[in-house]
Amino acid sequence: LLDLRAKGADVRALYSPLEVLEIAKQNLNKNIIFFAIGFETTTPMSALLLQKVIEEKINNVFFHINHITVPAPVEAIMNDENVKINAFLGPSHVSVITGYGIYEPLAAKFKTPIAVSGFEPVDILESVLNIIKQSNEGTFKVYNQYKRAVSKEGNVKAQNLVKKYFRVCDFEFRGLGLIKDGGLELKEEFSAYDASKKFDCTVQSKNESKACICGQILRGLAKPYDCKVFGKACTPR
Repeated sequence: LLDLRAKGADVRALYSPLEVLEIAKQNLNKNIIFFAIGFETTTPMSALLLQKVIEEKINNVFFHINHITVPAPVEAIMNDENVKINAFLGPSHVSVITGYGIYEPLAAKFKTPIAVSGFEPVDILESVLNIIKQSNEGTFKVYNQYKRAVSKEGNVKAQNLVKKYFRVCDFEFRGLGLIKDGGLELKEEFSAYDASKKFDCTVQSKNESKACICGQILRGLAKPYDCKVFGKACTPR
């Protein structure tokens, strides 16, 4: 997208997905494609945008959905017989939406402690301490350290909004390959808003660099500084 913008294409970074509504109204002679990305944290806003587009009968907004989920890639990683991961710090913002209950099947299945942590240093230290205690005691539970923001059920209203417009689908992850139920797509009844169908385009997978070891890092088999291109040709942010 940055390359296209450099060549003159109208590519904009938005603070809020709802900004699309005003852009669409100001450009009625143009088709607006919203490139939706992110885990469960950002998905409700994409769903809300679609709801507003439908309610306001805006006909020039289309969605390119690239939303992904947390549990599926975690399960894919842990299913690898060579994985070297002993515990997880659960994602804070994601858990506000999903609730910490979604991690309980993972903790039980893989006998791996999971601590949902806040962002402050003391939050992380407390979460790590709990993981160490669980490891020493031989327990495998989900510890909710971030109680001030995360509940077991999560934001049910946001979850229901997502369920109204999206369904799970397979998704290709960098370093992990195609993961079953790893992503989301628009339900068939909302396919008229699907940019890939509207413009009859398919997304082609980009070949990963042979120097890339993301998959090994995600499985705990290597550290970022083991990668020859980390911080050089590869600068993830």
